[in-house]
Amino acid sequence: MEVNDAPSQGSPNTTSQQQFAVLDMFIPGFSLVSSLAQAYLGIDLNLYIPMLMVLVSTSFAWSYISSMLYGLIESHLMSSVRIRTDDEIFNMIMAWVATQNFSRKSRRFIANTNLNSRAWSMWRFFNDEDEDEDEDEEQDWRKKETSKNKKQLRYTPSYGTHLFFFRHRPLLFERCENREQMGSLMISEKEEIIISCFGRSADLIKELLHEAREQHMAKDEQKTLIYRGGSDGQGGDLTWKRCMARSTRPFSTVILNEKVKQELVDDVADYLAPKTRKWYANRGIPYRRGYLLHGPPGTGKSSLSLALAGYFRMKIYILSLSSPMATEDNVSQLFASLPMRCVVLLEDIDSAGLTHTREGESRSKDDAASPPAPAAENKAVPHTGRLSLSGLLNILDGVASQEGRVLIMTTNHIEKLDKALIRPGRVDMTVEFGRADPGMTASIFRAMYTPFEGEETPSTSGPNSPAPSPAKKGTKALKDTALAEKQKLRDDEARNRATERIVDLSHQFAAKIPSGEFSPAEIQGLLLRHKRSPLAAIDAVDSWITSTRKDKMEREAREAEEKEKARKKAEREKRRKAKQKAKKKAKGEDVSSSGSGSDLEIEAQEQAGGKDTRSKATPDSGYGTS
Repeated sequence: MEVNDAPSQGSPNTTSQQQFAVLDMFIPGFSLVSSLAQAYLGIDLNLYIPMLMVLVSTSFAWSYISSMLYGLIESHLMSSVRIRTDDEIFNMIMAWVATQNFSRKSRRFIANTNLNSRAWSMWRFFNDEDEDEDEDEEQDWRKKETSKNKKQLRYTPSYGTHLFFFRHRPLLFERCENREQMGSLMISEKEEIIISCFGRSADLIKELLHEAREQHMAKDEQKTLIYRGGSDGQGGDLTWKRCMARSTRPFSTVILNEKVKQELVDDVADYLAPKTRKWYANRGIPYRRGYLLHGPPGTGKSSLSLALAGYFRMKIYILSLSSPMATEDNVSQLFASLPMRCVVLLEDIDSAGLTHTREGESRSKDDAASPPAPAAENKAVPHTGRLSLSGLLNILDGVASQEGRVLIMTTNHIEKLDKALIRPGRVDMTVEFGRADPGMTASIFRAMYTPFEGEETPSTSGPNSPAPSPAKKGTKALKDTALAEKQKLRDDEARNRATERIVDLSHQFAAKIPSGEFSPAEIQGLLLRHKRSPLAAIDAVDSWITSTRKDKMEREAREAEEKEKARKKAEREKRRKAKQKAKKKAKGEDVSSSGSGSDLEIEAQEQAGGKDTRSKATPDSGYGTS
């Protein structure tokens, strides 16, 4: 009888091989691992395959069910807010989050020293550029300078979801990054923050946002926020970027005629009054106000703008019209995004290429029949897409212009401005800044040396006189209240005597400065060299006047020489164009066919001064060759 040793069709070995073949498709090498485990460890992995399948199925099912349940809970039982990086509230929230315990204790976080490295840093919410040092310990100044130069590490939660508690209630902080296609080759990466709480009421989130905003605004309580128009850093549209926050400048430190200064303050205060807007609306008058500050450089035009914004607690937005990005669309977009109550500063508007533009347009119409000039001759013509005068006028007071802002324009040369730009309605008040007169000079001196509370009284006596004790040490060294009060009275009396002495010295100083010759900035520069010794400043006046006059004469001589060179160059260019025009009539050729060889010959002949360049053109003269 013959026995068949071949395994039957349904034997366990055949079933195992089929299972291994299927598993090898999903888990390569599983059959080899199973064979080794069976041979050396005596473990049959086939027994655990059903259990593994159950675990995998359960895991996938739980993932699907949990995501579905979380979606239902999030939609019906939770409240959330979404904040994008291109809004300033992002700055406030990140500043608040950086101070919370969950941010400092998180195991997944982002560390920053250079805040400009991230997109949301354009708001500079940590205010690294303007953190004040209120302590006045002069003996440790080297130590302070060293510590200030070391950038502080800032920790914020990493991308993902983080649990934290606010007022003993749980919230979720989610930080994510979205990618947007800006163009064919550019991708924009913008962060988003999502803050969620349990419950159908969003009051808790609103309280958090309000607290973050109040905490952020408290840092800028005594500061003037300065914004500049610029790109958002992602290749997108222009936007207002916060560049710094300066300490509010007292309006009393602005050197200007007191009557004019008071008129300006009263005019702005009346414009910003709550009833004024309704008054404008009832009479159909656009709610806008414009001011023009003109005068020589260094007379305080920009300082007045900054002080005015700080006096009325408004943000100041600075825009340069001479920037290559200052196109009509960009400037219009920036003006449209201005807040209702702010100061818009257009500095040195005479240098923006908009001076007497309409007159230039009329002249260009008269010269329309003349042949076009080469590209090198049109340097003064604005590039295509640049802001034109008519475009700026429409932005300032057109139908779609922004209302509620205070517009301030500054210029060094008012005579260069087009009359349409400074007509009444666009410019409601003109303030002239001039050179320093004796009254202004004395005011600068008093502002520089008048001691404030907590400051060391400046030395107003001879070099051998004893220095007064600093007022700051009055109460620190005395523990007894009565002695501290007496010391404070003595310090106040010393400060009052020093103030009276400074007033007398200011008149002596003003008498030595010629009236109307130097700008306030130049005089302030002299005083800054001797900021702790008013007597030394008075003694240095004569030598300073001599050196300053000499520097001015040398600078004027250089400028005159440059102007003379420019004039001669313009004359050569004019003669060259006239010669080309004459040659065109004589030869019947286009202006464009004349080469550069004739130009070089003309310039060489003019510089040598030996030949007449107006000789009659002939076919063999060489003109028109390249």
